[in-house]
Amino acid sequence: MLKETYKTNDSYGHKKYSENQINNHINKLDITFSDNHLYQNGSSDKIIQQKDAPRSFFQYRYLVALLQFFGYFEINAFRLVTSISVVAMVNNTAVDSHKTSNVSVLSCPFNVSNSGENLPQNSGEFDWSPAVQGYILGAGFLGYVVTQMPGGMLAESYGAKFTVLFGIFLSSLGHILSPFAARSSSYLLIAMQLLRGLGQGLISPAQCVIAANWFPSNERGLLNPLIMSGYSVGSLVGGFSSGAMCSSSFLGGWPSVYYVYGALGLLLCLCVQLFMYESPKCHPNIKDSELNYILQNQESDLSQKRPPTPWRKIFSSVPFYAVSYAIFSAFWTGSHFLAVQPIFLGTMLHFSIKENGILTSLPFAFQVALTFIGSCTTKWLNSNNYVGVDKLRKGFNFLYCLGYSLCLLGVIYSGCERMLSTVLSVAAMSFIGFSFNGCMITPVDMSPTFAGTLMGLSNTISSVAAFVFPVIVGIMTNEEQTLGQWNKIFVMCIGITMTSGILFCIFGSADVQPWNFSSEEDSDKTRSNNKELGEIGQPADVVIHL
Repeated sequence: MLKETYKTNDSYGHKKYSENQINNHINKLDITFSDNHLYQNGSSDKIIQQKDAPRSFFQYRYLVALLQFFGYFEINAFRLVTSISVVAMVNNTAVDSHKTSNVSVLSCPFNVSNSGENLPQNSGEFDWSPAVQGYILGAGFLGYVVTQMPGGMLAESYGAKFTVLFGIFLSSLGHILSPFAARSSSYLLIAMQLLRGLGQGLISPAQCVIAANWFPSNERGLLNPLIMSGYSVGSLVGGFSSGAMCSSSFLGGWPSVYYVYGALGLLLCLCVQLFMYESPKCHPNIKDSELNYILQNQESDLSQKRPPTPWRKIFSSVPFYAVSYAIFSAFWTGSHFLAVQPIFLGTMLHFSIKENGILTSLPFAFQVALTFIGSCTTKWLNSNNYVGVDKLRKGFNFLYCLGYSLCLLGVIYSGCERMLSTVLSVAAMSFIGFSFNGCMITPVDMSPTFAGTLMGLSNTISSVAAFVFPVIVGIMTNEEQTLGQWNKIFVMCIGITMTSGILFCIFGSADVQPWNFSSEEDSDKTRSNNKELGEIGQPADVVIHL
C-alpha cells in the first residue's frame, strides 16, 4: 500500500503514517477536517484541547447554575407566600356568613381528636369577597403567561442576562409594593400582582438561553434539573416561613412576607448583575480549560448571532406538540398541588390551617430529593453511555406520570382514611420531581439555539392549566361539595397525566431537532462531510491531541 506523508502541527514534529493508521486516528479522536483549522461542534473558535472535564471543584458554570436556581426559587416562593398571606389578610367571618343551604356538602367525618377543638377564626383587616381573592391570586399567573413568549424572544435578541435581570427586578418591585397597594385598593393590589407575574414570565425562558450557552450537553441532565428544583425549594421555604411570619408581629405580620422576600429578590438582582455573564466567552476570568471544555461539548456556537426563528418548522414538528402536552400535564399537576389540594385537605379531610400548611409544603422536600436522585442517575447513565438522553427523558417523565397516577388512584380508594389518603397524596406530589428530569428540560435538548423561544412557547401553552384547572374544580364543587365530586376530579387528573406520558414516549424526542440549525450551518456541515470523504486519500493538516 502506498505511503503518504501527513504533516502534523509544528509542536508535534513530522511523522509518517499509513493510510490505515490515519483512518484509525480519525475514528478514535473524532477529528473534523477543514482547510486550515480544526473546528469542533460548529464553533468558530479553534479548539486546542480535547480532554475530560476539569477536575477543579470551582467552575464558573456552577456559579451560573446557582444563580439560576435562586431565579426559579424566587418564582414559586413569591407565589406561595402571596397565597398564604391573602388568608391572613382577609376576614373570613363574612365568608362563612354567605354560605347557603343550597350547597350540598358531604365530607368525611371529623377526626375524634379534633372534635372538641375550637378552630381559630381569622380576623384580617380586609373584607374581600372570594371572587376578589381569586382575581388577586390569578393575576400573577396571567402575567406569567403573557410574557413567556416575549421573554424568550427578548432573551435571544437582546441578551438573556438583561432579560433575567429585568424580570427579577420587575417581579421583586411588584412584590415589595403589594402591602402599600393592598391598603390603597384591591384593584391596585391586583395590578401589583400582575406586574409580579409579568416579571416572572421573563425569567424562565431567558434562563433556558443562559443554560444553553453555559452548560455542556453532557452535563445538562444534571445541572438543569438541579436548578429547576429551585421551584420546589422556593415553595418549601416559602410555605414553612410565611405562616410563622404572618402570625408574628415582625414588620406588621403579613406585610413582612412581601418586604423580606421582595428585598431578597432585589439582592438577587445585584448578584446576577455582578456574577452572571451572557456566555462563557464573555466571562473575563474564566479559565481556558473550562471554556474549551464547554465549547467542545455544545451542539453549535451559541454566542454567534442566532438565525431567524423557524416558526413553520416548529409548528409542524410533532415532538414539539408532544413535549408541550407533557409540560401542560406537569403544570396541571403543579396547579393541583398548589391551588386545589389545600382545599381538599381542608374541606374533605378537615385538617386545620397549621396542618394544611405543613402537608402542603412537605412534598416539596421529597420533590427536591427525587430530582437530585434523578439528576445523578441521568448523569451516570449518560456519562457511561448506558442510555441516551432521549430515552432518559422519556423514562423519567413516564415514571413521574405513572407514580403520580397510581398514588392518586390510591387516594380515590382510600376514601376518608385520613392517614392513608395523606400519605398517598404526599407521594403523588413527590413524583412530580421526576418531571424535571423529563419533559421540563426537554426543550433545551431539542433546540439549544432556540431554547428560549421553545421554552416560552411551550410554557405559554402549558400555563393555561394554571387557570383552567382551578376554574373546573370550582364549577364541579360549587353546588356539590362531596367526596364523589372530588374523585371525579382525581380521575380527570389521572387521565391527563397518563395520556401525556404515553404520547411523549411515542411522539416526543429529546434529540436535537433538524430545525435547530440554520440552512447555512446545514450546508457547511454537508460540504465539510463531503470534503472529508473526498480528500481522505489526499494530504491534510492534522492536529492529533494527546
